[in-house]
Amino acid sequence: MRVLLTDLPYSEQIARNQSQKPWEQATGWPSRWVTCAEAVKPPHVTVYRCKFTLSEARRLRVHVSGDERYELYLNQIRIGRGSERGDRTNWFYETYEVELPAGEHQWIARCWAIGKHKPWAQVSVQPGFLLSPDDETLAPLMGTGVAQWEAKPMPGYRFIPTHSGIGTGAKLVIDGAAFDWDALAGGGDGWHPVQVTEKVYHRTDNYHFTSVQRLMSPATLPAMQEVRFTPQAVRFVEQAGILDSESQPIDASRDLLDEHDSWHDLISGKPMSIPAFTQRRVIIDLGNYYCFYPELVVSGGKGSIIRLHWEESLYDEVQGGRKTNRNEIEGKWFKGIGETFRPDGGVHRKFDTLWWHAGRYAELVVETDSEPLNLDAFRLLETRYPLEMEGSIHSSDERVNQIVTPAFRTLQMCAHETYMDCPYWEQLMYVGDTRIQSLVTYVSTLDDRLPRKALDMFRASRNNHLGLVNCAYPDQGGKHISSFSLWWVAMVYDYALWRGDKEWVRVMMSSVRDELDRLLLHRSPNGAIKLPISWNFMDWQTAPSDAWSQGVPPHAADRLNAAYNLQMIHTLELVAKLEAYLGEVEMASRAQRLAQELASVVEQLFWNEERELFADDTGHQYYSEHPQVLSLLCESISPQISQRAVPEMLKTDVDLMRTSIYFDHYTFEALASTHQIDALLGRLEPWFGMEANGLKTTPEIFLDTTRSDCHAWGAHPIYHLYTNLLGIRPASMEFASVVIRPQPGSLTSLCGEIPHQNGFIGAKVVRSDHDWLIEVALPDGLPGTLVWNNESYPLSEGKNEFNFRSEN
Repeated sequence: MRVLLTDLPYSEQIARNQSQKPWEQATGWPSRWVTCAEAVKPPHVTVYRCKFTLSEARRLRVHVSGDERYELYLNQIRIGRGSERGDRTNWFYETYEVELPAGEHQWIARCWAIGKHKPWAQVSVQPGFLLSPDDETLAPLMGTGVAQWEAKPMPGYRFIPTHSGIGTGAKLVIDGAAFDWDALAGGGDGWHPVQVTEKVYHRTDNYHFTSVQRLMSPATLPAMQEVRFTPQAVRFVEQAGILDSESQPIDASRDLLDEHDSWHDLISGKPMSIPAFTQRRVIIDLGNYYCFYPELVVSGGKGSIIRLHWEESLYDEVQGGRKTNRNEIEGKWFKGIGETFRPDGGVHRKFDTLWWHAGRYAELVVETDSEPLNLDAFRLLETRYPLEMEGSIHSSDERVNQIVTPAFRTLQMCAHETYMDCPYWEQLMYVGDTRIQSLVTYVSTLDDRLPRKALDMFRASRNNHLGLVNCAYPDQGGKHISSFSLWWVAMVYDYALWRGDKEWVRVMMSSVRDELDRLLLHRSPNGAIKLPISWNFMDWQTAPSDAWSQGVPPHAADRLNAAYNLQMIHTLELVAKLEAYLGEVEMASRAQRLAQELASVVEQLFWNEERELFADDTGHQYYSEHPQVLSLLCESISPQISQRAVPEMLKTDVDLMRTSIYFDHYTFEALASTHQIDALLGRLEPWFGMEANGLKTTPEIFLDTTRSDCHAWGAHPIYHLYTNLLGIRPASMEFASVVIRPQPGSLTSLCGEIPHQNGFIGAKVVRSDHDWLIEVALPDGLPGTLVWNNESYPLSEGKNEFNFRSEN
């Protein structure tokens, strides 16, 4: 039913209105935003309805949006959710097509606005709803602001703020006795005519005054998937209520083993009954990490309380914090978030949530009163962006192979209406995370809609007092991280290299140039670039340090840090390539000149000849892997200097702050660039240990005190298996040609396929005694080169086969 538009609606009406009305009044939309006057200050849930009659069967197309969120029902069947997450200047609307017979029909929309307790990534202007038929002659029949729409507030919802550090929005207590069970069927009392509010303007209508509250854009992404799944197992059942569950760990001696089967039947789709005056606490293992919408259908049980909470892992300590083996629950505490439902005694009452949850474990606590409670159905619908791996990768090392599935699962769990750092905690699209997520997406699928949206949204985030990219967006916090500004520039380069859309990249470049120029203004007298006064996050520290704090690397009062300056050099070099791609020769020359000038300064200020390392600070007091890694990625840094740091990096007894799971992406790039593949494989050891620790997804950091168990910046080994070990990379912008530079290291075989717009690129590398067999398959129209032992060999379309004698 969802349609992704290629042309904007109402184009003819817009052109006509522009010619007939003053430019500041022109709009082509026949409908307007409406709101419920009786729903005052958020948080609140509101239901809108519109009954209409068709004289003949029609195929309808409607454009729908809501603030903050909506669910759309047609004839009591839900057909969509939205709006796709954006901001005021990118307020998205979804388009639906439906075929209806002649007769009476009804639109219903459930909308909600949580106000100050909304998710961190959720933007709001004014609570309201919009439905506009594509055929403007139908607007008097069903268009909001024109047709006879009615609305009423939904009672029975109470919003409970989540605790500090969780940005997913307030959770619910739903009181069935106060709930309007007829509203979503369009029934009941209390309906009132809607209040008509603002006109509707497209984002492209840039001739309007800035007083326009929202600039509308068609949804860029397909509908998020909703697929029912069955949890794996009931792990624990005890006689306990809500207060008991919060004060004691899991104790196997209290486990009611005889009841496991009946609770497992419930999660498998069968009903069950709980007697009056009964308390039960049930721990359910979903079997994997999921993002999901829960639904619980009950009958009877008036006066009962049902609490349904979710968690990534159980904790080793009552206050939380420490997590060891995620498969284990004995002696551990469940610390979760979720909803509380209070049945009213009615039949087949469906309790659900407004927004999805995430995690691996569920805690279901039931307390019945004087009436038995029937649990009719327990359903979980997995939701995420419909992202699937189109290629494949496989090696002779089973430990390496076992990384791929959980790493890609992490990417899936962090891909929704935007990318996000983590689904359980913040749900924010951070630049540093998103750059890595986009690269994994490029090697896994041809679907680049999420990376493209991310680039566009980060560009829109620059409309702030600094004129710089927000570190996360959409986000009400407005934080800035300068290293993330530079990684956003790198994201533009990545898109041009892996996908390419020259005119769209050209639009991005005006912001890229301005971003860099603003950051380059922070110069010290010696020519180095100062860390701005902001959160100068570079990487989470991997060991206690008196120099690193909250991810900020060492620097003295001069605010000079080697890694930041080296990242600036690397970024300027990427910009030079972007400018050359766009034919801007002078701009390319300028970027390259700035990179070389800064490289000379960095070598003088930070290189320590005695230690053969770049120091973090100008006082040469602190050392970390980060500047060594970035220096190896910089073409302007003398290789005679940067490569001398490699042996020191490889030593295990050197006092260096090591990179974390996030920055390991750049460490792996640096190791591959210096042919240290076995060292790269050795650095995968934390990923190899995930299965033994019960991790189903990659965590925020490989420590027992990690906050998030699902952080997609740790999915990057997939990218490196393809690009650094199998060695498949674009050889030119737009992936117009390919270079395959296999570096299998100690692996005896490695094979895989990567999707390309022309077809699949396949490569296979196999060692037999002292011989190497290399097979490459290229799709039609894609020129390529194989590089082996620093020798280049042209590749033709179709199958190519090479045999080489090993030097070892």
